[in-house]
Amino acid sequence: MSTYAANPAGLGVGKRYGPLGVGGIGGEYCTSGANREIIFEITAGETQAGLGFTLPLPANYRVETIYFEVETAFAASSTCNVAIGGGAALTTPISLATAVAITSVALTGLTNTSALTTQNIVFSVNANGIASTTGKARVYVQFKAV
Repeated sequence: MSTYAANPAGLGVGKRYGPLGVGGIGGEYCTSGANREIIFEITAGETQAGLGFTLPLPANYRVETIYFEVETAFAASSTCNVAIGGGAALTTPISLATAVAITSVALTGLTNTSALTTQNIVFSVNANGIASTTGKARVYVQFKAV
């Protein structure tokens, strides 16, 4: 707890010593225009049919780009997709069947790439990816707080 000394130097200005307890504040402080990202990491055997991974995008966001990397390939024809706020997903799902370094994804077909309200971003894997016994991948969604 801090202490307060009134006018210690005789200049008419008080001084506070020690830590100041602020309270009621938590989390990060994000300013307008700040770059942020959500990372979905999937490993074979950790996904279930009909269940996507859902995370909230904060209000006043704008999706800038999506990247993905496949560290270990999944079974043939394995794909994943991204949708925001119940809107249309990517026109071309992301392939998980081949190991690749970080690559950008065309946002074609993806709707709700910006909104004034909080929206959920849902990442889903197809049946081949769910059934795969091998595979590890990451999808990076970069967005801006506007």
